[in-house]
Amino acid sequence: MSPSPMRRYLPVLTSLSVLTMYVEMVVLPSLYHIETQFDVSSSEAAWVLSAETLGGLLVSPVIGKTADAYGKKRTLLSILAIYTASVIFTSISPSFAFLVAFRAIQGVGLAVNPIAYTILRENLDKRELPIAQGIIASTFAVGAAVALPIGSFISQYYSWQFAYQTAIPILLTMSWLIFRYIPESKVRVKEPTDYLGILLLGGAFLSAGISLTEASSWGWLSLNTLTGFLLSALFLVAFVKREKSTDTPFIELSELSNPNVAVPLVASFVSGFGLFLMFQSIIYLFELPKPEGFGMDIISTGITLAPVSLIMLVVGPLFGRLSLRVGIRPILLLTPLVAALGSLLLGIESLSYSLTTYDVVVLMFLSMVGIGGMTISRITLLMVSTSEKRLATITGTNTSMRLMGNTLGPVLASSLMDTFKVPIYEGMVRGVPLFVFLPGREAFFLIFATSAISSLITAAISTRIKEVYKRSELQRDGPRTVNESSVYTRVRES
Repeated sequence: MSPSPMRRYLPVLTSLSVLTMYVEMVVLPSLYHIETQFDVSSSEAAWVLSAETLGGLLVSPVIGKTADAYGKKRTLLSILAIYTASVIFTSISPSFAFLVAFRAIQGVGLAVNPIAYTILRENLDKRELPIAQGIIASTFAVGAAVALPIGSFISQYYSWQFAYQTAIPILLTMSWLIFRYIPESKVRVKEPTDYLGILLLGGAFLSAGISLTEASSWGWLSLNTLTGFLLSALFLVAFVKREKSTDTPFIELSELSNPNVAVPLVASFVSGFGLFLMFQSIIYLFELPKPEGFGMDIISTGITLAPVSLIMLVVGPLFGRLSLRVGIRPILLLTPLVAALGSLLLGIESLSYSLTTYDVVVLMFLSMVGIGGMTISRITLLMVSTSEKRLATITGTNTSMRLMGNTLGPVLASSLMDTFKVPIYEGMVRGVPLFVFLPGREAFFLIFATSAISSLITAAISTRIKEVYKRSELQRDGPRTVNESSVYTRVRES
């Protein structure tokens, strides 16, 4: 008896997702040291994270349409070839500019998860799907839990470049496994790609990102900063007009009239924003010199954060199973409130210099439970509310929304850290007192408070969604009674 599709495909796709998350996160503990190595500001160093997510933001919908048109397996193998090359070049970057450029190209690997979701949707029955999606969604935890301690150890005793290179042989192995074991999709939908829409949206986020990066040096109300934000708004207006006028939009704005599509997309932005904003700032809080930080080295930071990441490994499958019992709507209403509570308490506690690493870890656990719940509930809701013909495209859009949050989170965190600095006395040099300026606790309070507010917005808009998983219907329908999804039809009709 051959193994079920879930047992055949899930291990390979899960391993690939873990690996790409490892590559994405392995540089995180070294971020503060990359800043000093290349002599750049905190805001500029944030682009090591944001360049990859911005690159992923721009290419994910293109990859989604390519997967719809030419096959998901073929597209996935092409992505891995580009991704492997970019990892190699990132590890040998001779300057900060090259590092950011290759990280941007590396963003193509962030399209792995949405393709994995659509492969699972095509091959699993209705009851297996949320559990499998929960496992894939929780791979952030495994990748981060592996990347943070191992990447920290390698970076401390060798280099962050070598930490990147450890992924190359595994990437080649994973490419062979996908070629050997993953089936090609049968559904084909060819649509033109809205390249102008992609450029307009990219221009909006690039303008906003540069303005946030330079705001601490230009001034938040300076002409340059305000001009950058205005330019971003103009790009965004032009993008909306373009999407309404074209027959093949980059983002189908009409789909946003369905709350079961609009809310998961907004939740994707919020969870991506809160997650990267939090991890970026916690790294600095741990590694900054005392008294503003905890003065920890790279290894200590990685080991401390690894258990926090593992909470996603637990809550992903847990919320996937829970959605079959209580439905998706209660989870998507409650988990943003949990995330907001954790972030707000962390912000308040960060103002106190009696704060300990234990306090930070406990409150991060609370926030990660909420973020994990948002992650699995919003992707499951989106999967069952979308037709298979539009599945890869809409999941590409979902990834873009998450990457918008991933892009802005680190930039905003670093900009606030560059803005709210305090002088720390270092000693005397020839009778002159020497001070070094470090991010103050006020900056961390504003960062965590911003994360809490974004989660509260998700909770508020989640009141509009309609339930799609009802236990009585699951028991009646049985395995995979619907291809073009009765759930999809029911939600659209309602």
